[in-house]
Amino acid sequence: MSEVSAEQLGKRAHECGLLSVNQVQLALNEAGGPDVATYEDFISVLMQKELLTNWQIERLTKGEILGYFFGKWKILYFIGAGTFARVYRAVHTETKDVKAVKVLRVRHSNDDETREQFMREANMVKTLRHPNITPIYEVEQYKGRIYMVMDFVEGQNLRDYFKAHRKIPYKRSLAIARDIAAGLAYAFERNITHRDLKLSNVLLSAKGQAKLVDFGLAVGGDDADKTGGKMPRSIDYATLEKVSGAKRDDKRSDLFFLGCMLYEMVTGEPPLEETRERMRRMSAQRFTEIVPITVHEPDLPERLVIFVNRLMELDPNKRIQTPALAQQEAEAVIESINSGNIKKYNAEQSEKAAAEYEQQMLLKEEGRGLTIMLIESNTKLQDVLRDKLKGLGYRVLITNDPGRGLDRFMDMGTGDDEETVNGCVIFGCVGLGREAMQACYNFAVDSETKHVPSLMIVTEKLKRHVNHDLIGDRHQVLAMPVKFAHVQKALRKLLGIKLPSA
Repeated sequence: MSEVSAEQLGKRAHECGLLSVNQVQLALNEAGGPDVATYEDFISVLMQKELLTNWQIERLTKGEILGYFFGKWKILYFIGAGTFARVYRAVHTETKDVKAVKVLRVRHSNDDETREQFMREANMVKTLRHPNITPIYEVEQYKGRIYMVMDFVEGQNLRDYFKAHRKIPYKRSLAIARDIAAGLAYAFERNITHRDLKLSNVLLSAKGQAKLVDFGLAVGGDDADKTGGKMPRSIDYATLEKVSGAKRDDKRSDLFFLGCMLYEMVTGEPPLEETRERMRRMSAQRFTEIVPITVHEPDLPERLVIFVNRLMELDPNKRIQTPALAQQEAEAVIESINSGNIKKYNAEQSEKAAAEYEQQMLLKEEGRGLTIMLIESNTKLQDVLRDKLKGLGYRVLITNDPGRGLDRFMDMGTGDDEETVNGCVIFGCVGLGREAMQACYNFAVDSETKHVPSLMIVTEKLKRHVNHDLIGDRHQVLAMPVKFAHVQKALRKLLGIKLPSA
């Protein structure tokens, strides 16, 4: 029996703002009356009427009077905790919406660096809306505590799901990896990388959909520049980049750890030694002596093994280069297996197949690292070129106004600026006509832009009006009707793209 009486519990609930005086009185009366109601009978009534939750009752019984509200969000249950924050299920006191509230721990609330990191995550993810990323809606402070509000996902995190099953069937594992890659690809398009991929940072909804959470170590935009290159990062990521010779905060590091997650899901064994000792986690051998996945699971399909190996390639230049390509490859592997291609992986026999497959993928990645600006008002042509170019790994910026497009180009800057056009400018005259044609001429002769490759796409009617005297070697013209293969060939020539030999 509790040392707290029913009346004392009711008084505490009222003082904390969880119950009104009327609610307390009615519940006490239903439990037998203020003078005779037992603690057990009282909480039974409270639970039956859904006035309080187990979590709230347990804390009230212990005499804890804080932490039940953050702004207009009333905390219902504790969900989980990480190093820096706790996550709760909460309900909005006015709208009755149910969300998850992530609250910075008390001991970190006065740490400026941790507070900044927490705020950075919230503000960064607030801009992301994708089915495979858990959205954040608010980031606020309440009585000195910072909290963020995000979707409450009915389900469990991938780590707990994995622990319950110890091994996940490879088809299911591939579907999860595909979802993760899709979320990463969406963030990547906005120049955001996760930087802390692991099983516990993925939620599985009740319908089985994987959703990324915890972008606390994410890098986005010019964050690194603003902090002098001293962004917080996980030990595993830092060690990988040191061992592999990659630059700090390499955008391909997420893909290595996506491979690690897939490896662990299908084998039940982690590819990297699990340890809390910092020096052992920083050991190069953890990465250079990874046991081949087929040692644990010799009967895995060849395409799956090749996919995992490509994700976990230590040389970042040989690794799958972008999340979008990883998503495409995951979908291709799933389709291949579903069609009956479950041929067992054999290291010797598969070496040639893996090389051939890698060459095929390189053809799909010819535009990686390059950005193209498309100036065109014809939405159909916009859509076709954007989708086709992205499929080759290009990043595409679109504008339908030649003047604004050229002004934007001149303002872009150089180097690693996410808005730098380091590939080509395409002037589409299908929708813009002579306006785009004149803009292309100006671009081709201007001393500041004439060195930048450009491609003009004109209608059959405008073709005879092209002034070829203004078009040099760095600039080309294509006339409609034009196939994308012609655009691709022109870009290869303008950008000096060399295809892998057959």
